Amino acid sequence: MAEWVHTFKGAVLASEYDFASHMNSRMYVSRFDQATWFLLHAIGMTPASMKQQNLRVAIVRQNFQFLEELRGGELVEIKSGFLAVGEKYFRFLHQMYDDESGKMVATCDSVAVQASLESGKSVPLTQSLQEKAKHYLVTSNAPTDVSVG
Repeated sequence: MAEWVHTFKGAVLASEYDFASHMNSRMYVSRFDQATWFLLHAIGMTPASMKQQNLRVAIVRQNFQFLEELRGGELVEIKSGFLAVGEKYFRFLHQMYDDESGKMVATCDSVAVQASLESGKSVPLTQSLQEKAKHYLVTSNAPTDVSVG
């Protein structure tokens, strides 16, 4: 099993929370989006390299799980890794933590493909890209049975 990639560190700012000082749901999504770019960077996919190759990354499935609420001023960390790497896709997982308590507060499980900017259709991942992503294969320890209530 590979080590998780540290893809985000920050704090919940005043502009990011609601009247009850809970971080807005759009900020969870934004943080996971930022983490995605740093995970892709770890395998050599950057905005500049994709632009040069006339490619983009398309998220084809995304599932969020909210376990605890973050409040204003709390410190946030996201760790990320790949769960599966195929010929034309990769599946990755972000786990968000309250950095002070160490509690997992949210997860984002995504499947993405590379797509041509010209055709809009997915293209195979290069062998090199697949190998680099496999270097970061992790095992999920995300909660699977969460009671809501």
